[in-house]
Formats: sequence, structure tokens, C-alpha cells
Amino acid sequence: MKSLAGMAAFVHAVEQRSYVAAGRLLGISSSAVAKSISRLEDDLGVRLLQRSSRQFGLTEEGQSFYERCRRILDDVRDAEAALHDAREVPRGRLRVSVPHLVGTTLLLPRLGEFVAAYPEVELDLRLDDALVDIVGDDVDLAIRTGELDDSRLVARRLVEQHFVVCATREYFERHGSPLHPRDLSAHECLHFRFPSTGRLQPWAFRRELGDLRLPTTIAFDNSDGIRLGVANHLGVACLPVYVARELTKTVPLRAVLTEFVEPRGSLSVVWPSNRQLSPKVRVFADFVIRSFDEGTPLVGRIGSASFS
Repeated sequence: MKSLAGMAAFVHAVEQRSYVAAGRLLGISSSAVAKSISRLEDDLGVRLLQRSSRQFGLTEEGQSFYERCRRILDDVRDAEAALHDAREVPRGRLRVSVPHLVGTTLLLPRLGEFVAAYPEVELDLRLDDALVDIVGDDVDLAIRTGELDDSRLVARRLVEQHFVVCATREYFERHGSPLHPRDLSAHECLHFRFPSTGRLQPWAFRRELGDLRLPTTIAFDNSDGIRLGVANHLGVACLPVYVARELTKTVPLRAVLTEFVEPRGSLSVVWPSNRQLSPKVRVFADFVIRSFDEGTPLVGRIGSASFS
């Protein structure tokens, strides 16, 4: 427990940039905070903080150690909260943010199970491709795609994302099939544009292929738009496998260039690190994690034969 106390003093001092403020949060004096961190540095044999009259910063070792300590303390708080909340019934409004196609394709088909199990939870489900500020917009929990670098959030990785370059068979009958990514220069290419940044989402080609300049025939700022663009034979797109699989139920697709495509990013469930998990958030997070464990094949790799 002594090491946990030192970690807590270190993490709070870093986040508050003050021994005094850290001590106030922990209910101890600023000198006790300083001594705890010094003992921690002595035990580790490294310097964690750069201290001066004008600067309070992390060393390189301190930055790495801080990230690990924060995760450990979050896990400890989660474990304590789980024991404390074990007898409470999950209830109340739960605000959840999910990218549009992740929600409609992967989450909604399983949501009936959660609603039946927790009838006192009122779900406020926001299907939006824009990057929501989870802390600022008062969202309880979100599913995010890609890499996460917001230190205010706790993330639990769900699955690795796989993609497929595809179009309808009708489109390829008119335009021919590309044999190499550079052949896409002669094709109609459909792109997703991130609403929050205006940037085009890169296609998931192997990184050693370099920066491929693909035509931008149409750019959609809505993930459902690009799905419908493919369905209406407008061009080739790089879609998450779960979207392409769902689309094959209504229109014949063909996957191409599968040997040039690699996994890109992941899906994660995230929530603010500064909030103790309430029973309603905890049970929904557990439900999402369990659902994606069971549904991993939905997002896995796919071969061209699967769409032929």
C-alpha cells in the first residue's frame, strides 16, 4: 500500500502541478507529498520530476511512469467502486456516444439484451461521426475508433479494426478491377471526411506503399453516406469489414487488393477518468466489452472470395 500512496502523490502532483494542491486532494501536507515522491524516486532509482522555482515538469522516465500509474490507480478505483456499487440497482439516464455505423451495425442488434436486463436505465444514444468532447459535453461513455491520446479518458480496447477495399460487382464490370493500389488512379474513389477536422480518412493500405494519391470523386462527412455511395455503384471505397459484411445483405460486393490492406486502429470504449463509475455506466461498459468479445468475427479480416 505504501507504493500506491506514493503513486497517488506523484499522479496528483503531476496533474495539479503543485504539491500544495495535491496534498489538499489527498488530505495531507505538501511536505508529505514531496517526501512520498522522493521515496518513490529512491525506490525506483530514477528522477521522475524536474523541479525548479519556475518549472514543474516530468522527466522522460517520469512521463512513462505517470501514464502507467494513472492506469493502475484508475483500475484500483474501479475495483473499489465495483465492490461499493455491487448492491445498487443501475438506474437513471445514461448518455452514450457512438460512431454512426458502429452503432447501427454492431451495437443496436444486441441492445435489446441490455434493455431487457436493466429496465431502469434510460439510454440516451447519440449516433454521430463527429468527435465528441466526452468531458465537456457531459457524455457518460463512448465508443471511439482509432488511437486515443486524451489523458482525461480511460479506455478499454475492444477489437482491432480491419478494412476492405470494395465496390459493387456492377461497378467493377463497368470499370475493371484494380490489381495494385496505384491502379485506383483510374477509378472513382469514395472517401470519408472527418466532420470534426475536415480531413479525409486514409485508406488502410500497408504503410510501406507510401502516400498514395487517390482520386476524390466524392467525399462524405457521414459514414452512412459512403455506405450508400458504394451500394449505388458510385465507386470504390475502403470500408470497415463490419460495414461491408452488412452491405452484402442488400447488394453484391467484390473485395479487391486484400493483400495490400492492413489493420488500422481499434475500437475502444472510453469514459472520463475523473468520474467514479456509477452502476449504470459500469454495467453498460461490461455489456459492450462482452458483446464485442462475442462478436469479434464481425470485424476480422476478410478475403475476396467472401464477396464473390
